[in-house]
Amino acid sequence: MVVVYTIYIFDRHCECIFYTEWNRGRSPLSDDSAGRPKSGKGPANTAHAIDRAGTHLSGDAQRPVVWPTSATSTAHRVSPESPRNTAMEEEAKLVYGVVFSTRNIINKLNAKDGPQGGNPGGFMSFATNTYRLHYFEAPTGVKFIITTDVSTTSMQPVLEMIYRNIYVEYVVKNPLFNIDPHVSTPIENDYFRAVLNNYIREISSNTAAS
Repeated sequence: MVVVYTIYIFDRHCECIFYTEWNRGRSPLSDDSAGRPKSGKGPANTAHAIDRAGTHLSGDAQRPVVWPTSATSTAHRVSPESPRNTAMEEEAKLVYGVVFSTRNIINKLNAKDGPQGGNPGGFMSFATNTYRLHYFEAPTGVKFIITTDVSTTSMQPVLEMIYRNIYVEYVVKNPLFNIDPHVSTPIENDYFRAVLNNYIREISSNTAAS
């Protein structure tokens, strides 16, 4: 059974332009102790905190919270007072830093390190005692990272599927998505989010049934 915890998408500027989670316990997106100001107590404040940190795709509870949005991303906040999730920002930086360092070490060990960067050494995943991280880098420099349970082996076909059939179809080909090579833009396409969510749930249920 594949248990997917999180997915991060980083653009060529090393900025996280999309994050969501499925089977994660404590999270910077839903934990009031993760560096966000509190404005009250009880269940009502939980909904308020989620609204400040990210956004639900709809009222459907089966759809996970996503981050960042135009209102919360570092590059698009209209003012310093605009809501932001510093804990989530720090987590994204740490994840990218670990992946960047690991990829570069593998490139050097394989004598394939070069000025163009990229992933010529073929880094695909690493595992800890609690999760496995899977990595895929597109030719355009967009990086896809998925974390799963330790027992899951290769997620390369899944990552390539997400890139070619979901990201390209619903983000790159979307005329409303402005892919500025100089600016990081959060992915706020509801179709992309919904199709991605359905695909992750599908592969999870299919492997469970088999």
